[in-house]
Amino acid sequence: MSSFVEIKAAIDQTAAAFEEFKKVNDQRIEALKKGDEAKAKELDAKLAAINADLNKFGEMKTTFEREMQFDRERIEELESRAKSPGKTALEKVKDEYKESFLNWVRNRGQAPQHEQKMLELSRKAAVELKDVTIGTGSAGGFAVPEEISRMIEKLELKFSPVRGPQGVKVVRVGTSDYKELISINGATGGWVGEAGARTATLTPTLREIAPTHGELYAYPQASEWSLDDVFFNVEAWLAESVADVFAITEANAVLTGTGSNQPTGMLNSAPTAVSDEAGTRAAAVYEFVANIDAGLAILSDRLVDLSYRLNSRYRAGAVWAMNSNTTAAVRKIRETANGQYLWQPGLQAGQPDTLLGYQVTTWEQIADIANNAHPIAFGNFSRGYIVTDRAVLRITRDNVTNVGFVRFYIRRREGGIVLNNNAIKWLKTTTA
Repeated sequence: MSSFVEIKAAIDQTAAAFEEFKKVNDQRIEALKKGDEAKAKELDAKLAAINADLNKFGEMKTTFEREMQFDRERIEELESRAKSPGKTALEKVKDEYKESFLNWVRNRGQAPQHEQKMLELSRKAAVELKDVTIGTGSAGGFAVPEEISRMIEKLELKFSPVRGPQGVKVVRVGTSDYKELISINGATGGWVGEAGARTATLTPTLREIAPTHGELYAYPQASEWSLDDVFFNVEAWLAESVADVFAITEANAVLTGTGSNQPTGMLNSAPTAVSDEAGTRAAAVYEFVANIDAGLAILSDRLVDLSYRLNSRYRAGAVWAMNSNTTAAVRKIRETANGQYLWQPGLQAGQPDTLLGYQVTTWEQIADIANNAHPIAFGNFSRGYIVTDRAVLRITRDNVTNVGFVRFYIRRREGGIVLNNNAIKWLKTTTA
């Protein structure tokens, strides 16, 4: 079955499930108005099942769309290679390095000779071919081959919203001393005639941003027997194991990282009610909009308020972010004026789910709805937060710590910090 057919099926299932969801939710609201708590509870359980189906169909649609995108990228790469037949000297060295790397991962007795081969190829790439992406053993461990690194990055995109198309700004850097300057108010201008006097305009105020860094690592292990099995796909196992751990660990750090040997997270400094216009918030502090309700229900008016608290220059490219539990609650919300649902599912290929017309991304590490919690964010994440990556992903092999198993310590230096605290807003749920 083609991906187009699969996407169409997922869309049709989503449309049918959402219509059923609205019907049942309307019945629940009527039951609550009549004070029929038992009926409302029964319908809540039914809504939970339908909501799980909506999540499943949405994930299926997204997965199929990503697979089609990866297929397009592979075709483009093959077409590019066809236009330039034959491999360059650097490509041949990288192929040799990858072959030696995979032999090194698998092989116990001959690991030293593979290590020597990788060192020789690293030096050749750096000295003769002026390429540093392979790296050297002297930096600690060996570099993961470029092709496997790209596979890990693609899987990270699948597992985490941090690096997706609507995610945070990601910059490759060669040093942990990377800094970025941002303008916190624009330069002024004016109008003048041909012979009129030009008065000096104000220059923008610049703020220096310095991400805090740490080492993000994964420590997958495989049995020696599995590594000896020629049918064991080492590349896929390594990529999936690392990407899954990296995605979850990174998503947590980007949200709540302490800044001590790790990124400084978005919520490391609690958001405040101080507006952008006041200009008195600290550089790492975002603004929140309070959703005050005794039962901690998300109010439609507060979501509207939140979307318009974001300056219009950041709303282009803005998205909502929340976890699955919050998504289930937000799907039930209707406008107070006309009863229309704020949430709309994406019912075309490439069209995402939307809330008040803006795309919704699922970020499981964001807090649940609770008293004095921040369960929903809205903003332009690529302008509001920055992640910095050191270029080379490194690996060390350990077949001593756990007898019968081989462990792989895979890591990269990574940093992060709030970039522009005006570009993202948070909803704060509170009872008072």
